[in-house]
Amino acid sequence: MNKPENNNGISYNPFWAINKSYVLAFLLCFVIITVFAFIGLTKDLDNFISDFFRQIPRSEQSDISVIIITTFSDTINLIIVGFILTIIKKTRQFGMILLISLVAITIVVTYAKPFFAVEQPPHVFSPIVTLPEKFTLEKDSFMPFAQNYSYPSNHLASTTAFSFIMGGLIYKRHPCFAKGFIMFFPAMIGITKLYLVQQYLSDLFGGYFLGLLITSLIIKLLKVEPHIKNQN
Repeated sequence: MNKPENNNGISYNPFWAINKSYVLAFLLCFVIITVFAFIGLTKDLDNFISDFFRQIPRSEQSDISVIIITTFSDTINLIIVGFILTIIKKTRQFGMILLISLVAITIVVTYAKPFFAVEQPPHVFSPIVTLPEKFTLEKDSFMPFAQNYSYPSNHLASTTAFSFIMGGLIYKRHPCFAKGFIMFFPAMIGITKLYLVQQYLSDLFGGYFLGLLITSLIIKLLKVEPHIKNQN
């Protein structure tokens, strides 16, 4: 995504002026990954990656680090960020977009999981470190009828929506960082989900493209102003 600029010093924020071709590309990627996961073409790779992470040497420090990082993707934490953005006048619109995206993603994923019926990893993560008494790792779905299934990943889809909104907000001042953030942060959360044996690799890719698809559609439907007035 480039940053075209005209003679009046006005440029486009590619996060808010997202082209229809990108939306179609997100949809196509999600459909392809979904078909592969549904018919089992990703099963061998998913099991290989899952087994690889299960064999990684662990320590109390690594468990603590991964658990802390993965909690950033908890739905309640992302909702809190959305409310904070909504309270601030300058970012109110984007806070609303984030909250709408999170609700839409949660609803879609909740009903998609039992429809595709991809079983979640059979292994249960047992932390080496002693966790606080009432602390639990958030499940990927809140509804009981969807909790035994893993595709697509709600956490990755929600994290991607968050990354998309934050990338758009910081693009004016840090365009390179904004473009990298939309890939780096979901990837970091995805690695923690593999470490915790909560998701398969295909679940994460499916969630990533679903998050991009839903967020970009909401941005286009709400007609977010794409112009940036550059100050010299």
